[in-house]
Amino acid sequence: MIKNVLVTGGAGYVGTLLAPQLQAAGYNVSVYDIMYYGCELKPQPRLKIIEGDIRDTAKFRDACGGVDAVIHLACISNDAGFELDEQLSERINYQCFEPMVVAAKEQGVTRFIYVSSSSVYGYSESPKVTEEHPLVPLTLYNKFKGLCEPLLFKHQSK
Repeated sequence: MIKNVLVTGGAGYVGTLLAPQLQAAGYNVSVYDIMYYGCELKPQPRLKIIEGDIRDTAKFRDACGGVDAVIHLACISNDAGFELDEQLSERINYQCFEPMVVAAKEQGVTRFIYVSSSSVYGYSESPKVTEEHPLVPLTLYNKFKGLCEPLLFKHQSK
């Protein structure tokens, strides 16, 4: 059973809503975030706050020690933010992804949950878009979100 969960980007909007829900469900939660905007969450008996950058693979690997599942929320989260510094956005949203997956797996993490975006499918005339739908990114944000998905499948345990 999954007991210890690490949430990357856990000090962001979604993370600050998710962490208390996980705690209420009985999980021990570690929030791993660069803390550019601070952190509204306060350490509690089953909530650990770790200031860290997902591009720092060694620190991320250490943070994954004893963790059963990672929920990966950390990213530059929208097209407008992406356009401010496309190279930084690529490093955060794509280049560090596979090293994170590998580091988590090396530490024995059994679940790596990647929060992608429906925007990876672009615009479709189809009324029903499933995960089998081709990826048709309209922006770099969509492109890098979509490129991470096959990397996760590449490293999944059979």
